[in-house]
Amino acid sequence: MKKIIRKTFLYTLFITWVAGVTIASPVSAHAAVTSFKDVPKSLDHHEAILNLTGRGILQGYEDGTFRPDATLTRAHASKILALSLELDTRNVKDPGFKDLKKNQWYYGYVAALANAGYISGFEDGTFRANAPMTRAQAAKIIDLSYKLPLEAKTANPFKDVSNSAWYVGHIRKLVENEVTKGKTATTFEPNAKVTRAQMASFVVRSENLVKAANLAEETKTKIRAIVLENSVIEKDGKKVSQSTYDSKTDTLTMTAYNRDDGIKAVQGLGFFSDKLLALGVSHIRIADGPLINVVENRTAAKEQLQNAMVDMLKAPSDKTNGDLVANNIKVTLYGQSEGNQFWEYFNVNLRVYTGG
Repeated sequence: MKKIIRKTFLYTLFITWVAGVTIASPVSAHAAVTSFKDVPKSLDHHEAILNLTGRGILQGYEDGTFRPDATLTRAHASKILALSLELDTRNVKDPGFKDLKKNQWYYGYVAALANAGYISGFEDGTFRANAPMTRAQAAKIIDLSYKLPLEAKTANPFKDVSNSAWYVGHIRKLVENEVTKGKTATTFEPNAKVTRAQMASFVVRSENLVKAANLAEETKTKIRAIVLENSVIEKDGKKVSQSTYDSKTDTLTMTAYNRDDGIKAVQGLGFFSDKLLALGVSHIRIADGPLINVVENRTAAKEQLQNAMVDMLKAPSDKTNGDLVANNIKVTLYGQSEGNQFWEYFNVNLRVYTGG
């Protein structure tokens, strides 16, 4: 669950024009556009295109078209991503491509991406800025640039993507994160050209992934703080329970020094805190048990959670750590924040001494 997610929100994306178009010029990037003649609502990329053009990120043309099927060059794709990632395109080191000159308009964008390790050239030392961006190349650059959160776990489903190909891992990451999918269930067409419409969807989906990942990470940090805030619970001035946390293993160990008050003190764990509801937590699972709805009936849910944990206590042969012990109880919290689902889990050890 511990993913290192880049904290920068990706929001400034821009496309000025596409290669091969010489008749009409794009309209101003700041013009309010709500529709295009050639972008029907039935088009898969419709919402992504209007999303970016509505924010002044993408442009249409003066004749009212967007030209969704027009291709992007490697130079223009570089500009999109360099601006999206807010890279410094002025203070850059020469990446050393034979065909890249400092007086070319795209030099800073290409150099910035290359310096960051997000894009590379060809074996002959060239960059080929005016060549179309392929789906395989786009998979690599988007994966590396946006640091997609989910690792590829499913097997490679594409017959035209060799498991030894340099781009197979990047394609699988895009598919796993639902940034894109194959042309068919079994083909990806890695050498096909990326269109303006496809890039719009790639960008919006990647933006949403990063924002959702950041939001989930921030929420989980707050959850962790709540769960750990009551390290010591006392009654009548006497300590009845104490909690410690191992951040390396995400393990919370609770020790209860009195059977009656100690067992009740289990409910003092932050997993039962009403503060979690404000963060969007709606369900909690104890080990492999059922999902417990903690929103609809708080009293019943707390009792159910407590009982599920207490039922796991057993008398160990070695009572050094307690008369009743339960090790490695997996507690998973599920919720939703701003429309994005998240989950966080902890390992819990319970130690109960039944003496006075």
